[in-house]
Amino acid sequence: MADQNIEALMQMAKTREEEQKVQENERKIPFFLDCAKRVPVEDQEFVAKLKRESNVGNLDTEALVWAVGDEVSEFEIRKGYRTPVLKMHLEETNTPVYIFANEAGEGYANLDTFIDHRIKIAISTLLDAETIDDEGNAEYIALGSIRQAEFAYGYAWYQEMTDNPEKFKDEIRMGEITQVIDTPNFRFVNFTYQGVQLGMLAKNFYYQSFMHPLSEVAYIGMKFPFKITDIIKSTYEESPSVKRDMKNNRPVPKGIRFQVMTTRLPLLDSPDDEVRSLYDRHADFKAHIVRCHPVEGILVEIAPGWWVKGVLSTNSQYQPTIADARQNTPVIVRLDSIDEENHRGRAFIVRFPHGVARTLDPHNQ
Repeated sequence: MADQNIEALMQMAKTREEEQKVQENERKIPFFLDCAKRVPVEDQEFVAKLKRESNVGNLDTEALVWAVGDEVSEFEIRKGYRTPVLKMHLEETNTPVYIFANEAGEGYANLDTFIDHRIKIAISTLLDAETIDDEGNAEYIALGSIRQAEFAYGYAWYQEMTDNPEKFKDEIRMGEITQVIDTPNFRFVNFTYQGVQLGMLAKNFYYQSFMHPLSEVAYIGMKFPFKITDIIKSTYEESPSVKRDMKNNRPVPKGIRFQVMTTRLPLLDSPDDEVRSLYDRHADFKAHIVRCHPVEGILVEIAPGWWVKGVLSTNSQYQPTIADARQNTPVIVRLDSIDEENHRGRAFIVRFPHGVARTLDPHNQ
């Protein structure tokens, strides 16, 4: 009977999956020209001027315009071909502008990150909608490009860096966080600078600590100082992720790109100085257990990036367990040795200010 029940459940799941696929195939993807909002007649001259300024050999950053993301939809562009499209509006005139995924630059695979954020874009095309309004005026649809805006700023920064690398890399800049990604396998912040969306790995944003995850240190809207450490000129086609998406027939940006490498660490106090001072002063201070193994012993975090071996007295009344590693039990330690190059060392566990993690004996339940 149990096997029959399982078989019935599996068949039901398969049937639902097939029905869902049919529904997806039957769902009509709207045609872009039928749905896209037109540029109001009173804004056509302004948008046409922006388009002319953008369609030059070396795009000047002055020709770019502020826009705010509204939504991401999927449209059919031509028969059998559909693509995600980001709808934005110009901050100055509220004019609707559409950006196809292949014109979204570095954020092409995650268009939703632009929603409700303001960035700089270029107006690349005024598309003739082949329709007229109630007063007989020809209607147009504005198409924009984040890729062109990123290129314009990237090129300008790249030239500055080439002319005077030391001055460029030493300049302190201000960014504003738009997204925080904090997962076990990937920690990252997106932020805007001069209207361009950039990224920074967690290891470059702060001295990482087991006790203070990125999501506790960084938040959306946070303004912070940073430096540009390098700009690498390459092409989108060289990127592994772009290559993978191209193989899967997904829309991707193409052409020259400028990868901007950033860091915040030089503007923060280094924990190394504090660790060295604690060691020199023979100080007793609070640390936290981060690993507890029956053979390899105890590891404690004494500062961001510093995990040292915790040495426990043989006659200690407390014997920490894996539960203490999970709960990051606080301990009072005194450093016995430090290896500054590898951020390792040895620390005597002096005491447990709040005891150890409580583990219940199942025999007493």
